[in-house]
Amino acid sequence: MKIVLVTGGSSGIGLHTVLAFHQAGFKVITCSRNEDKWNKVLARHPQLSSIDYLPVDLKDVQQVDRFFGYIRENYGHLDVAVNNASPKLESRGDFANVPIDALYSTMIGDFWLHAVCLRYELNLMPEGSAIINVSSVNGVRPTPNAAMYSATKHGIEGLTRSVAVEAIRSGIRVNAVAPGVTWTPRWEEHQADMGAALRETVSKQVPNGRFAIPEEIAKAIFWLSSEQASYVVGHTLVMDGGLSLT
Repeated sequence: MKIVLVTGGSSGIGLHTVLAFHQAGFKVITCSRNEDKWNKVLARHPQLSSIDYLPVDLKDVQQVDRFFGYIRENYGHLDVAVNNASPKLESRGDFANVPIDALYSTMIGDFWLHAVCLRYELNLMPEGSAIINVSSVNGVRPTPNAAMYSATKHGIEGLTRSVAVEAIRSGIRVNAVAPGVTWTPRWEEHQADMGAALRETVSKQVPNGRFAIPEEIAKAIFWLSSEQASYVVGHTLVMDGGLSLT
């Protein structure tokens, strides 16, 4: 049985990625900061009771070290890793006026923790393994009012390509997925705050005319991890309905 780690697996793209790998027969390990949230997932998806879930704050390097030590001790290796965890954005606004602590929090949460996880994962992977970093359309275009977030995703892009060249020497493929607007609980929260017209207004900005759904992104992640993508190295699969073309 192949082993996959999906960080941030309790909601949105992460949860649907957990579901996809579980349905395909993988042994799935996942983590999130909020164990209550995972318990609510189990109430909706009792078939996920066999998932190895641990509450971990990936911003805490000591917790990360213990988490990967647990994986090494109990599983010995990883066949696939999906770096998906993403905290709530705290640094929205005009860059010159965003509090420095908020900028730092975004840098740590949306870049640094992924880089640290990637470093641990590479040391757990045999030849033929695959890593997929979840980036964003904001990593391939400028994003006013979310400049630090955009910078972290540009950083994920650079990290993915650079590490891919190193890792393929050991037979490990590293790639990324860059979703555009995807209808997740975070967007549902935005709509609750901003009004029912939000979804329609944003959808009109997308050439494809709609949000992605998390299952679509999860399918792309699964494909990139599979033998069907065995010659794909250091690539970012942009899944944005054409948004970055406008």
